[in-house]
Amino acid sequence: MSEVLAVIPARSGSKSVVDKNIRLINGKPMLAYSIEHALQTSLIDRVIVSTDSEKYASIAREYGAEVPFISPADYATDTSLDLDVFMHALSFLEEKEGYIPDLVVQLRPTYPIRRIQDIENMIRYMEVHPDVDSMRCVAPAKEIPYKMWHMDEDTGMLSPLMTDIPECYNMPRQQLPNVYYQNACIDVFRSEVVTKKHSMTGDTIAGYKMEDNFDIDTEEEFLRAKEYLLHEE
Repeated sequence: MSEVLAVIPARSGSKSVVDKNIRLINGKPMLAYSIEHALQTSLIDRVIVSTDSEKYASIAREYGAEVPFISPADYATDTSLDLDVFMHALSFLEEKEGYIPDLVVQLRPTYPIRRIQDIENMIRYMEVHPDVDSMRCVAPAKEIPYKMWHMDEDTGMLSPLMTDIPECYNMPRQQLPNVYYQNACIDVFRSEVVTKKHSMTGDTIAGYKMEDNFDIDTEEEFLRAKEYLLHEE
């Protein structure tokens, strides 16, 4: 059996929805939902929250997560990279505790709605495919890149974004390949991908198809998730 660590990155700064990671949804901080998802997943051995905020840390502990450190403020900006956050977390755990998980599950707190079965399916896939570096959730793209363009801002001239299929932009959509976008609901990767390859994905990346997406980055999305959860209770 693999040692599986869940990490929930919860920075305190948000410009689109203020304090969105701890904003109440039906009486519960949004961060709490992801903590509960991790704790309810039988294949996850340990759940930590990486945050730059003592307030967020207190809430995380209240709902059952560990907060072994307060992350540097440099990792909590709008331009911070996931790689920096996870490199810091995994390095801290190895240096301070000698703890090195086999697999890491990233659960972003902006997803208060996700299926436990999806988390478990992704972990199991990684356990039986040791040649795969990571697995990401994807969903069918509503807009396809085969009908997208680059535009020269000076001349207004267009050039196709995709060039592997000649004049794909003139073809019926039904004749074009299916494409997917990463919805960031769940990521599973080997810890060594971060610590040794300095990457969040590595070289071999598997996709896990999901239809629903409840990422919260706007007030409209917040209200949509709140209504959904209200009917689920």
